Amino acid sequence: MSQSTKKKSVLERLPPTFREQYFSLFAGPEPETIHPSLYQKLIDDGTDQIIKQLKTINERRKELVKTVRDKIQVKQLKEDENLAKTTRIVASDAGNNGVDLRSAFAPLYASTAVMAEGWKVVDEPVCRVCESTLWSDEFRARSRESLLTAKIQFEITAEAVAKWNPKHAIVDGTLLLNYGLLPFSSPTEAYDKDFNATLTSAINMLYACYKSNTPIVGFVKRTQRTSLCESFGAPQMRDTALLDLILRRGQYTVPESKPMKGLVVDWYRRKAEEMQIPAQDVEKITNFYSVYIRTGLTTPYRLELPEFCLDKIDEIATILYTTSEENGLPFAITEADHLTRITNNLSNIRTLMLYSKALDLVENGEMDAEDLNLLALQHGENWTIRDERSLLSTALSKGEA
Repeated sequence: MSQSTKKKSVLERLPPTFREQYFSLFAGPEPETIHPSLYQKLIDDGTDQIIKQLKTINERRKELVKTVRDKIQVKQLKEDENLAKTTRIVASDAGNNGVDLRSAFAPLYASTAVMAEGWKVVDEPVCRVCESTLWSDEFRARSRESLLTAKIQFEITAEAVAKWNPKHAIVDGTLLLNYGLLPFSSPTEAYDKDFNATLTSAINMLYACYKSNTPIVGFVKRTQRTSLCESFGAPQMRDTALLDLILRRGQYTVPESKPMKGLVVDWYRRKAEEMQIPAQDVEKITNFYSVYIRTGLTTPYRLELPEFCLDKIDEIATILYTTSEENGLPFAITEADHLTRITNNLSNIRTLMLYSKALDLVENGEMDAEDLNLLALQHGENWTIRDERSLLSTALSKGEA
């Protein structure tokens, strides 16, 4: 039997579900078939309701800002290119984008740290990737993937600080784990183990920075925090919605007078004590404060920093502001993000490679064609080799959206 005939035979024996998903990659997008009445309720009526609520929020924040503007302390920064160019900064980022197969969840995550001076990356980045594994019994697979993504980012940040001895370290994201990643609802043994390992990595990173006198901050681009507005009697308003009317480019709010509280902070503190870190040091690394900064023309961002870094906030903020573009993202953060982003393209290429190598096993007689159903995507998991953000960008550029 010729090679082409053999391959054709294998393809003909593919399970229908697997064959449909495998070849859908090369087909055009399916036409939208949503019911007209459903479309009207979701798009027409729904957007009208949202706009009404948005107007109410806007009116409330404008009334609120009249009474609280003088109660929010703001500092003005000045650009300092010499400081930026002569200060060594480590910046780290991480990304994840696993795939849910019929047989198991295949996590995909990685982290990268760069060392920059001003607008220049001055050494080869350091990287860490996920363990190549499958989770067949993890009902919080996405959360566990996010958890482990944070873990390797903490680890790579500590590694980069030890390697390069920078003046400052910046983490793209929060230093505190997201509340939703806490081990609620009877976690699996594996989730509980990974949560504790991630907590340990976070404390190790913070303590390493403390001992080396390296200030570290989390640069939070997508903050939902409402604590500032809560203190002014508006608990349902995000802090950035209010501060958008107060902060101008190059300004930042002074840290709160008291550290952040909550279950996540409690977990950090207990873990630090469990690791037998001296009590006075525990306070220094687990008392966290928030600062809002407007580094560009877009919305204010949030900086999250432990207590031992408070006296360095002005210098850190100056460097972030000086090296930021109009979108407010500092150069080092942007570089780390570009090197780490796990796009849908990359995730789907990995899935395509899994399909291809599984087909080789069938062709070599190591698996039956029916066994390929193990690799079929869970119902509702659609995929394409083109990233949604790229599709939207293309549509906008062509006037299709």
